[in-house]
Amino acid sequence: MVMTKPNPRRRLVRPWRRRLWLGIFAAVCFLMLYGWRQFLPLSPHSHEYFYIRVAPGESASQIGTTLEHQKIIRSALAFDLASRAAHLSRTLKSGVYRLSPSNSLNTILRIMKSGDVVVIKVTIPEGFTVRQVVSRLVAAHIGTTTQYQKLEQRPLSGMPAPMPGVRDPLEGFLFPATYSFPWGITAKEALQTMWQTFRTEALPLYLRVHSHLSMIQWVTLASIVQQENKRAAEAPDIAAVFLNRIAIKMPLQSDATVRYAIGHPIDGSLSYQNLQVASPYNTYLNSGLPPGPIANPGLTALSAALHPAPVGYLYFLTLPNGQVLFATTYQQHLANIAYANAHY
Repeated sequence: MVMTKPNPRRRLVRPWRRRLWLGIFAAVCFLMLYGWRQFLPLSPHSHEYFYIRVAPGESASQIGTTLEHQKIIRSALAFDLASRAAHLSRTLKSGVYRLSPSNSLNTILRIMKSGDVVVIKVTIPEGFTVRQVVSRLVAAHIGTTTQYQKLEQRPLSGMPAPMPGVRDPLEGFLFPATYSFPWGITAKEALQTMWQTFRTEALPLYLRVHSHLSMIQWVTLASIVQQENKRAAEAPDIAAVFLNRIAIKMPLQSDATVRYAIGHPIDGSLSYQNLQVASPYNTYLNSGLPPGPIANPGLTALSAALHPAPVGYLYFLTLPNGQVLFATTYQQHLANIAYANAHY
């Protein structure tokens, strides 16, 4: 039987290798734990929010640096690496985001991938004047009254040049709708968005027909129809009344234009003194259309101004319940007035 001597080298190498592998394993575990931790919310129970603006073309590295500086995430490097791993480093959408330290890194990436930016919803009803539009925008923290006063002095790019005597060059061209404005939008950008919406939604109506009205005349007539009309179905008839009067050079005698000329709300019916207000918008004292729109009309009124009903009406009377009584002759109109006085 041959006895072999144990190899002392072998016994020495094994502990060294074991320590090496244990060290590598520990390092890997540490790195995995550290990396996993970078994806966790910086402050899970935080109720604080920050508004972060991401500029167009901004890289994930730059965004991550901003988020780390604002103490929203743990690591800008982790944000950059995670966005690259998910192939999002160049596709994160610009805008303003509402983020919290309670958001995980993956949650923030998902928000930016989907473009879930902060928006301000503002509803502009049909028939609002520019003053009312501005008041609503200021209330929504979009611009200041002073900023709008400067912007209202001249039309926006592409708008028709105002006629002499126009009170507000923007009147009529700020399309009424519900807008989702991005957070941080300026006063000028908000107005330009509304004007662009007019060009997209309303202008095609005008371009499809061969109207004898200029664009300003069209919008002016539509704005009067908007303010005088309570029921959409009767808008073409009301437009016909005013166009028929213009055709025979009969004053429009629209109370809505007088209210606009006065410039402040008046409850109830207009007085004789109200009807004497000196203004180019007073259609009791001036024939034809006023120099510009008196409100921002919606599509119904804009369409009615281009497609009036084929009727010979020259008068109309709106009852308290919204019903409109039309008449071709003054005698018929007087009869309608007597009916209204007897029943309302």
